[in-house]
Amino acid sequence: MRNLITYSLLALGLTSLSECTRPPVGHIAFQSNRDGNFEVYTMDAAGADLKRLTNHPANDITPSWSPDGSLIAFASDRDGTWDIYTVRPDGTNLRQLTKSSGSNTAPSWAGGGDKILFISTRDAIHGDVYTMNPDGSSPQRLTSDSLVKDTPVMSPNGKSVLVTLNIKGRFAVASIAIPGGAVRVLTAQDHNSQSPVYSPKGDEVLFASDRDGVFQIYSMTPEGDKQSRRTVSSVDERSPAYTDNANVILVSKRGGICEITLDTRKERVLSFKGDYAPVWH
Repeated sequence: MRNLITYSLLALGLTSLSECTRPPVGHIAFQSNRDGNFEVYTMDAAGADLKRLTNHPANDITPSWSPDGSLIAFASDRDGTWDIYTVRPDGTNLRQLTKSSGSNTAPSWAGGGDKILFISTRDAIHGDVYTMNPDGSSPQRLTSDSLVKDTPVMSPNGKSVLVTLNIKGRFAVASIAIPGGAVRVLTAQDHNSQSPVYSPKGDEVLFASDRDGVFQIYSMTPEGDKQSRRTVSSVDERSPAYTDNANVILVSKRGGICEITLDTRKERVLSFKGDYAPVWH
């Protein structure tokens, strides 16, 4: 029996029974319009210790933790166009990283924190994937095509980027070889799939899809195989995020952040005041 339990845990990507049951330990960054416009906030894993990091009449959205937890990158239109900024988790040291023409959005960290990925329309109306240093220097264009892209995430080996593509009005998850490589669409185009995110080990990808009616969370391999539905709800669940427990994820749901335990499908509401786009550290 013990061997059977161990095998089942390994199949779930877990290492022990305690990993199934222990609560996640960490902090969550997210965007919220609870105070009238979107700002960046953090809270602890239990939904407590709420902190507002930005305070501006414009919108601050799509936060992303640096791997060491020292900075949070986000997009803001506070200067009239969308640009990428960073701020410390205590709300200090706000820094603008991009100042080019066009829109600069959807930051995510790559290369162990050495680079920031983002989408920019500085060279093309549809936008392409770029990288830059954490101080905003040395921007480099990684893709060059006519596809509309969003939510870029770098593969652990640095050889490809997962993105959400807009293909004739429908969203699909795709992998793009870099630099400037071939595009491989991983999800079917008769429905919408979006917001891919790699597991901490890089062996699984979560994404949101409405293939069964409402948006729910699905998983697949980084190559697009073994696509499987992971949550079951009658309302939309979007923006999946892994925690430090492979069996526990975060989602945006009903204007709040919800924690879902995958094996039991138990849900716990962490926030509910216009909160979206959770990311874990």
